Amino acid sequence: MLPVGQTPRRIARMASRAGDSVVLAIAALIFVAQQVAISSLGTDGSSGIFRQVLFFTTTVALALLALKLRRYWGAWLVALGILLNLVPMAAHRGSMPIDYAVIERSGAFPEVTRDDIGRQTNHGKDIVLERDDIHFFALSDRYVITLPVYGPNIYSLGDFVLFAGLGAVVTQAAAMAVVSGRRAAQSGEATASR
Repeated sequence: MLPVGQTPRRIARMASRAGDSVVLAIAALIFVAQQVAISSLGTDGSSGIFRQVLFFTTTVALALLALKLRRYWGAWLVALGILLNLVPMAAHRGSMPIDYAVIERSGAFPEVTRDDIGRQTNHGKDIVLERDDIHFFALSDRYVITLPVYGPNIYSLGDFVLFAGLGAVVTQAAAMAVVSGRRAAQSGEATASR
């Protein structure tokens, strides 16, 4: 027997939201594991191969998890942003290419010098290259943005699409919670008036 005022559809929506939380938690864990691996594993030898396999499998898993939340239209943008970042990174063995001239012009990373060309930056996902050595330059980290508190950083087109998707998911989830709350209040009023 269902609790008073509970319809099967409403219970299904509540279960779906609980499932969404699990999907988001799994995605967050995968993302953290991916970032730790990228930062701590070398790019050469067996650790480099393991890094590449780990990066590509976790990236595909993150895109699929984003699509699991496909009822949020922003999830489609998150998946697209992930895939846009995957293209140049796949062409550069799991590292996001960044043009040394962009780094130099940005002033964001003064510790990176011309001697770093061909190396990872700050044990991160980026690899410093000359413009002519970058495949899919339009999708590489090349847009310098200075954010309040965070400061200057260099982003890719995929990053912007991904951030827009995250914002859209949060906005849609908040709107859905408001609508759901209103429906619950209206349902409660209708049940009380019977």
